[in-house]
Amino acid sequence: MERLKKRRDFLKVQKGRRVHTGLFSIQALRQDDPAQSRLGFTVSKRVSPSAVLRNRIRRRLKEAVRIGDHGVVATGMDFVVVARRDSLTAPFSRITQELTMALRKAATLPPDTASAPNKRLP
Repeated sequence: MERLKKRRDFLKVQKGRRVHTGLFSIQALRQDDPAQSRLGFTVSKRVSPSAVLRNRIRRRLKEAVRIGDHGVVATGMDFVVVARRDSLTAPFSRITQELTMALRKAATLPPDTASAPNKRLP
């Protein structure tokens, strides 16, 4: 999976569907290019005011993605993992299991709702 790095990409994925777990939330949005999936990570200051702890959480999530079994995740999706405080102290096996389950669930969202932006009625 490639990485999301630009702010505009993160903001675009915010308009998609969400899957919540105890350790993080996954935001998912179908993209125009069906050949690849991209993944980004967000750990806000609300989780921890310390940059050291936020970076530790981010590193744990990246490693869980690296070693996890995500081959079943559909291509053509953008995902953003929004961490919660508990992901700092949770056992690594739990992080990997929840991340795999949440990515699978987010990848199977109905196509019409996963890519449709929030539209206002006239």
